[in-house]
Amino acid sequence: MGLAAFTLFLLSRGLGQTASFGIILFIAGLMLLAGVFLLSLYDLSGISQRKPGAARQTLDPEILPDGVIISTVNGSIRTINGVASSLVGEASGGKNVKDVFYAWHRDLADRTQADQVVEAVLSSPDIQFSEMLHLKDGRVIERNTRPVAKQGERIWFLRDITHVQLANHDSVMHQSMVEADAARTAELAEQLFHAKAELEEKQAELTRLANTDSLTGLLNRRRFTALGEQAVQEADGSEIWVVMLDIDYFKRINDTYGHAAGDVAIRDFARIIEDEVGEKGFVGRMGGEEFAAILPRVSMDEAIRLAEKIRKATAHNQTTADDEKFRFTTSIGVAQWLEDEITIEPALDRADRALYSAKAYGRNRVVGFEYAQA
Repeated sequence: MGLAAFTLFLLSRGLGQTASFGIILFIAGLMLLAGVFLLSLYDLSGISQRKPGAARQTLDPEILPDGVIISTVNGSIRTINGVASSLVGEASGGKNVKDVFYAWHRDLADRTQADQVVEAVLSSPDIQFSEMLHLKDGRVIERNTRPVAKQGERIWFLRDITHVQLANHDSVMHQSMVEADAARTAELAEQLFHAKAELEEKQAELTRLANTDSLTGLLNRRRFTALGEQAVQEADGSEIWVVMLDIDYFKRINDTYGHAAGDVAIRDFARIIEDEVGEKGFVGRMGGEEFAAILPRVSMDEAIRLAEKIRKATAHNQTTADDEKFRFTTSIGVAQWLEDEITIEPALDRADRALYSAKAYGRNRVVGFEYAQA
């Protein structure tokens, strides 16, 4: 195109055109040539052939110089490249990173912290770790792990840094590595501390759920009975009294106000019993609207007076459920555990029989087992 412009320039001079007109044609040809050159570069680069929205290529882990393991956040292995397989050896056949690393950790000089790291990572999906692993054969492997955002995956990098360690005999470099390792160790210790605290909190919550009634928060029947047996073992000649209680005409409450109101009544009743028993013993929900209390080291008079206080507090209480307000009463049976009995169950049975006697006598009353047998 430049040659064409130059030819036009010469022709214009020969034809008697002005010099300025030829120069204009020459410059236009040069500009056109530059445009064609840029278009050629654009075409050769492949940009013009790239389709909008085309998927990005996925990096092949096999071409990386480091060991790479890609797993789910739960540890199931999706990919393990050749470098990683070579580093962990026979352990690479596992299906879960925990299995792979636990087997590999047998080759470590000290595997305790390494095991804890894997456990903490798998229990905390967002955690990131970097650590050095010292193998018995003298190799040093750096292990890094981090979550892959929004993909539900975790990536593990394994790098043999033995040569780096051997090159760092210089005192200044050595001190730098010690300080860096100390910082990583401190960070790891802090992360492990928080992970351990979280696990302990979850364990405490599981223990609470296993031992308590979900509606009232009182002891469930299993835990209540276990504590009763413990009280029998620790009685050492002291008295133990058992109190059985339930709500009078509870079915009528459900039928009149609905089951949600019945649940409110049960919670109110549980609160009254727990407030009155206090430190004198412990209370459990036996099922439905029936409750029980075990009172170690109290006399018969104290047990009867406590039962009567619960009866009066229940009768005076007004339960509110949504827009409904109502009252209810309780029948209570009281019995003593006998020293020749090896479990608390006979006393619970006698207190239950006294409770049914209280209902037979007209409800809203306290009956002791001795009186129930009269």
